[in-house]
Amino acid sequence: MKFTSVTVRCTDPDYLDISWAVDHPGIDPTAFRYTVERGESPEGPFETLNRDLQDIYQVRDYIAPRKRAWRTLYYRIIADHNGETYTSDPTNCLPRAPLDGLEITRLHNLLLREYVGRPCLVLSSRTFGARCTACYDMVTSRRTVSRCPVCWNTGFHHGYHRPIVAYIQIDPNDKIQMNTSEIVAEQAMTNARMSIYPLLKPRDLIVEREGTRWRINSVRQTERLRSPIHQEVSLVRIPNGDIEYKIPVAVPDEFETSPRSYSYRGDI
Repeated sequence: MKFTSVTVRCTDPDYLDISWAVDHPGIDPTAFRYTVERGESPEGPFETLNRDLQDIYQVRDYIAPRKRAWRTLYYRIIADHNGETYTSDPTNCLPRAPLDGLEITRLHNLLLREYVGRPCLVLSSRTFGARCTACYDMVTSRRTVSRCPVCWNTGFHHGYHRPIVAYIQIDPNDKIQMNTSEIVAEQAMTNARMSIYPLLKPRDLIVEREGTRWRINSVRQTERLRSPIHQEVSLVRIPNGDIEYKIPVAVPDEFETSPRSYSYRGDI
């Protein structure tokens, strides 16, 4: 059994339509039970949208519509047949990339991975889900505590999704110092570029291997037939001591920093 297609369509701002097709020759289609899951990151975690669907291949999601224009929702389908499960790849509602766009993305990934990029962790901030019970006031709909160690100042429980390793080229940053009668504030801003995985949005975090943490201020994408193939981001360095430095993350050791930049090999 395999999934031949999983499609996400948005024809109305109030809902999303998720449909899928499967290939299971010789097996009764009513023997499968389908579960639809939704998340804000392709690596999860995912929450269940529908479960125990029998001979149904389309659902409509009214719970998390596209009213926040910058977030990207991912859906995956899990098929169960007599205890054996099959899981589809996460799918979003972005336009399908043309062949030349896919080749541009592949070459850009190669450039970042082998020559100009550094392995960093991307933490996608949550925009829906359970509210933080430590700092969020349900009556006034606002946070009442700063430096919250539960939601990391996002207002949502566990504020960020699972970290994703991505190769990113970060430019040298501008160092700014503002002197006042009370404090001396130091700021740093810069730009960076990366591939389309994962797709970024403002307020996401980027963590370098040396521990420096950046907040994404703005995102600009290069597109081919409306399908993203490249991302340019504006970054603001998070001051040392802010609550975001308490988020426990670790970059895996097996990811090298531009291995060909430190090698004398001349082969292609």
